[in-house]
Amino acid sequence: MNEIQTTLLGMYKDVKAILDEHGIRFYVHFGTAIGALRHNGFIPWDDDIDLFIWREDLNKVNRVLSAELDPRRYYYHMPSADDHPHVVFRSDDMEDALREQRAPFIDLFVIEPYPEGRLRRIMADIAIMGSSYSIWAIDRIDSMRIHRMISWIPGMFSRIGHMVCEKNTSMTVIYCTGFRKLRFPAASYDGAYMHAFEDTEVPLPGGVDGMLRSVFGDYMTPPPEDQRAGASGFPCSILKDYLAEMHGHNRCVP
Repeated sequence: MNEIQTTLLGMYKDVKAILDEHGIRFYVHFGTAIGALRHNGFIPWDDDIDLFIWREDLNKVNRVLSAELDPRRYYYHMPSADDHPHVVFRSDDMEDALREQRAPFIDLFVIEPYPEGRLRRIMADIAIMGSSYSIWAIDRIDSMRIHRMISWIPGMFSRIGHMVCEKNTSMTVIYCTGFRKLRFPAASYDGAYMHAFEDTEVPLPGGVDGMLRSVFGDYMTPPPEDQRAGASGFPCSILKDYLAEMHGHNRCVP
């Protein structure tokens, strides 16, 4: 493991201890799940950790991680204009680390309900795209004032996506730009099991193989060397939210 991965592993253990203590279900996914299955640890070039949590647990996750993570070591980010929270490792130069997008972080993606009916799916897809692209656009606005004025927009689209969904749907989705490959039956998460990961274990969804293949294809074969890269993004709105909190500005929470 490199230095960032060593830090991330410690972060994961701290987050896992809190979620386990409170009986909150979670799973590793994306590159973290591939790393577990292919390397029994990190993908050698990976530089973040991806966790999935259920929508119904989100408020509890926010509450317990905000209260119980050591604030001297971690910044728990409940974003004003993003669709999922983050755990970020603190440093002495935190503002610069966020500005330069080099702070180690854990993504906590939210497993959302997704409709079964065709018309409802079309409406939900429009809402998810609206949420994702508005997050992308707002993140690129430099003005704190404008950010506060429009940070409610992604949350509006998310609420629409939830409204058009049947109450007892059996389908789920992850809100992001690549959501079309992340629409899975809720049963895909059944049968979760623990798998070796470095010197600890991580929980994998029971249907993780089919889920990863739908997103990445033959994920057990490493990509060519020129395509080996870490996280493709950095937590949206995090610098503005951090500055707002440090300087006592009011935040607009969706």
